Amino acid sequence: MDFHLAEIDLISDPGAAISRFWEGVTALGRADSLETFGYEDFATTDNESRIQNLRDTREQRRVAMLALAGSAPAGESGPYGHRVVPATGDSAVSPDDVLGVLSVDAPILDNEHMGYLDPTVHPDHRGHGIGSALLNEGERVLDGWDRTTILVWSIVTPALSEQTQGTIVDPAGTVRLRTDDQRVRFALDRGYAFSQAERHSVQPLPVPEGVLTAARSEAEAKAAGYELVQFIGQPPEDLADSLAPLFAAMSTDPPLGAVDWRPEVWDRERVVRAYEQMVRGQQLYTTLARHIDSAEIAAFTQLKAPYDKPEVVFQENTLVLGNHRGHALGLWIKAANCAMISRERPSSRRVHTWNADENDYMLAINTRLGYHRESIGAAWQKVLR
Repeated sequence: MDFHLAEIDLISDPGAAISRFWEGVTALGRADSLETFGYEDFATTDNESRIQNLRDTREQRRVAMLALAGSAPAGESGPYGHRVVPATGDSAVSPDDVLGVLSVDAPILDNEHMGYLDPTVHPDHRGHGIGSALLNEGERVLDGWDRTTILVWSIVTPALSEQTQGTIVDPAGTVRLRTDDQRVRFALDRGYAFSQAERHSVQPLPVPEGVLTAARSEAEAKAAGYELVQFIGQPPEDLADSLAPLFAAMSTDPPLGAVDWRPEVWDRERVVRAYEQMVRGQQLYTTLARHIDSAEIAAFTQLKAPYDKPEVVFQENTLVLGNHRGHALGLWIKAANCAMISRERPSSRRVHTWNADENDYMLAINTRLGYHRESIGAAWQKVLR
């Protein structure tokens, strides 16, 4: 198949209408989600918010590329040597020409050794070298940014195995994958290592009242000296500073497998920026547990609700600070947040969440609240040098 790569000009006229090719990106996401999961929950239709996110480079360096049908037309190339298509104002590229898409991200505030790649190829056009071309180009970009470690994620549920022969196991020893599986083979042949297994779980909403009542009653009995605080959207002014230690702990406390993720430094401004990004195109529901005597925020959990998908919810961060563990705060805040989103957004029907497969504590809470395993994802890590 004849195809070429194109760079998306993310700084094109912000006042112009979004370019036609984004319809093709949406169609690609829809086809990929349907093939992988049987539903479209992961296929965003809100391309305006997608563009705003890509343009927000306060915390990450970003590049987005397309694989387009046919040969590249003559003309000037962009900084990475490919045809340039503007994110807004372009009507020349047909949505049907979009065969694949690539996002390249690299943190600029910390973890400056790390970069992320997310290549996706339309299911109808796989097997023609498009995925390899996108991955290779992403690696070239990150290498040029002096990134030495690359992470890529993929769903590997069909590759699960209990055999020891012809398999590989994640660093925690909880998940085995067949090495003859196409996606596993694709990663291994390109020098990526199976660095962590992530369990994708789904929680039907609303959670039965009896389940929530029992969970909250049990937790409240152990949480003497704490109180719940809830808000929708941005945090109140008096809470932004107190949330910084929890965001920082998200980079160190959850299990990381062999992923080379290093501690992050957070302050009030970074918390505000994080919330600005998380409320773009969606609503955000946060529940906190606050220690009454010290006023320290001891735990938090967040649920994201996209405006373009009224039935769908995504779990964001959940964490209990180490010096406040043992009081059932995790169960308490998650049960309370479930109740809040069903009350405030009754259209919600399911929550998607991801956890390290070795994170027994959080997985037990999720099971208690009705989550069931939906799929297994793999974090693939490659060290360039």
